[in-house]
This record gives sequence, C-alpha cells and structure tokens, in this order.
Amino acid sequence: MPSEAPEDRDALREKIIGLGETSLHKSYYPELQSRLAELERFRALLDQTYDAIFLLRAETGMLADVNASVSAYLGYSKKELLRKPFIDLISPQQKTRFAEFIRESSDMASESRQTFIAPLVSRDGTEIPMEITVRSVTFGGERYIVAIARDITERIRTERELRIKESALESSTNGILIADPTGAVMYANRSFVAMFGYDGAGAIAGRNLEAFFVDPTVGERVTAHLLDDHAIVQETIGLRDDGSRFHIQVSGSVVQNGAGQPLCIMLIVMDITERILAEQMRRETYAQLGKNIEQFATLGDHIRNPLQVIVGYAAMIDDPFAEKILEESRRIDGFITELDRGWLRSANVRQFLLKHGDGSSSARKIRFRFSNVKEDS
Repeated sequence: MPSEAPEDRDALREKIIGLGETSLHKSYYPELQSRLAELERFRALLDQTYDAIFLLRAETGMLADVNASVSAYLGYSKKELLRKPFIDLISPQQKTRFAEFIRESSDMASESRQTFIAPLVSRDGTEIPMEITVRSVTFGGERYIVAIARDITERIRTERELRIKESALESSTNGILIADPTGAVMYANRSFVAMFGYDGAGAIAGRNLEAFFVDPTVGERVTAHLLDDHAIVQETIGLRDDGSRFHIQVSGSVVQNGAGQPLCIMLIVMDITERILAEQMRRETYAQLGKNIEQFATLGDHIRNPLQVIVGYAAMIDDPFAEKILEESRRIDGFITELDRGWLRSANVRQFLLKHGDGSSSARKIRFRFSNVKEDS
C-alpha cells in the first residue's frame, strides 16, 4: 500500500485539529455560537414574562426547567424547583383532579392546548389562584408538558365585584334600566320588568326608552339631557306593556369611560302611584275640611240671628217663664261660642298645613323639568 504524501498527511492533521480551510471547527463553530446567542435571548424573554412557565417530563411529572417568574411567584430557587414534581406545587384540594388532567393532557396532540384553574402553593403556604394552560411537546424523542400559569387573583376579585354588583342590581326593589347612548335598552333588572308588565328581560332588550313613557318624546329628551351631562330626578307617567299608565319617578345618569366619553345611560325608576294617590286624597280631604269649617262659621251665624230675636222678645215679657227662656238662650250662645273657638282652632290648623304644603288646594303638576328646556307656564 503506497504511503500518503507528507503534504496530504499535514492537511488531514490540520483538518482534524481545526486549522485547515475545510475544518469542521471553522465551519460549525460560528453557527453554534449564533444559535447559543439566540437561545440566550429567548431565555431572557421567557424570564421577563409575568407568566410562570414550567417544563415537566410527561413520564415522571418532575420539573425539567422553569423561568424566572416561577421563583418570583413561589419563593423557591430554581435548584429547589428542579427537584420537585410539579404536582407538589398544586393546592392539596386540587391535586387529584389536576393529576387526572395531566394524564389526559400527556396523550393529547402536540398542537392542542387545555386549561385548568388551580391555586399554586408558594414556599410560605400562600395559595395563588392560577389559570394553567398545558401543551404536550416532544424534545429529542422524550415527551414533555409545557405548563404556562397566569395569576388570576385580580380577575377573580373583579369577577366577584361584578357578581356582587349584578346581584345588587337584580335584588333592587327599584326598576333599573341600562341603555346605550342612542337610547336602546341593554339591560333591565327584575323589578323593572315586573313594574312595566313585561314577560322577561328579553322582551325589553333592544327597545328604545320612548317605549316606557306615555309621551314618546320623553325618552328622546331624557337621552339628550343625560348626554349633555345633566342628571335627572323627575316625575312623569310610565306606560306598561299592556297600555296601562302609572306614575313614576325617574333618576338617571351617564356612565363614562376614563376619557369622559359616554358608555351607557342608567335609569332608576320608582313606582310612585300610591304616593300620588295619597297626595291627591290628602288634598281633597283638606279641601273638604276647609269647606266644613266655612259651613260651621256660617251655621253659627244662622243660629245666633234667630236666637237674638228670641232673647229680645223674652226680655220684654214679664213672665216667670221668660227668665227660663233667657237662661237657655245663654246656654245656646255658650255652645255657639265653643263652636266658634273650635272653628278658629281648625282654621289655624288648616293654615299651618297649607303653609307647610300638606294641605295645598292646588294639585301639583307632574312633569319633567329640564334645566336646558323651557318649561311651560
């Protein structure tokens, strides 16, 4: 076998140790460095995210890698975490369900994702509510599960506040209506539905505010007035679904976003029919009381006039019975005097009531009053 030329042996040697022009070291090292730098950048991005990212081995459930947010949330070092099975970080009440969830997730296609809500337990025992999204992946022939956990503490608090507010709206004895800036109904609570005689909230949604007032222009005026940033607390006549009318008091305001733009209109409606009827009855009662007082005063005069005639004639009669007539006449005059005093007291009471508004003889007009709309005289 012929021996290789010395120059061939030197070229082969340089190639092996990485000094030749076609050296494997020279060909792949720059690319390797570039890929390592890319991986470092990707790792830095993962460590900057607020989401906690876990990589666990599908077969054992042990953690293979975590990002920096995991340590920030749970208080464990990365070294400590990589010695733990992921299931140990789950709240004890959810461990059984989550273990079953992980078993199902490990068999799913790599493109699909599933989500589980469960608290993660930190080193100090604090439970942090998390929305955990998992996906099955394969690296180098080994199956892994990527779990991305997002802190939903604020979302849960917000949802709870929304449920409380919604429950308050629904349980209110006043009718509550929410409409968009055009006046189209978006929401009506149970009290409003019942007050206006509809079958359900679905029968109200999408209707315009004008459908709930006897005067259809009131709804349009309410919308325009509120959008001009004026609050309303007024009385008008409502219109039920069956066409019947009733007295209502409406207070309203506009809900705005952070930029001051109107998002919706909210109206609170009270059925004041009983109050209006009671006021009407009270006015009629005091009016009748005034008439009765005037009649009592006239009646006293009518009694005194003939009584004076009787007394005059009795004084001219020289008879023992004349004194008896005068005595009884004085008694009758005393009774009339008491009636006069009672009339005076009643009149004073009536004047007091008139002064304080309870006995007003003129019915109060019920209408909408807008600060930017001229009111009828």
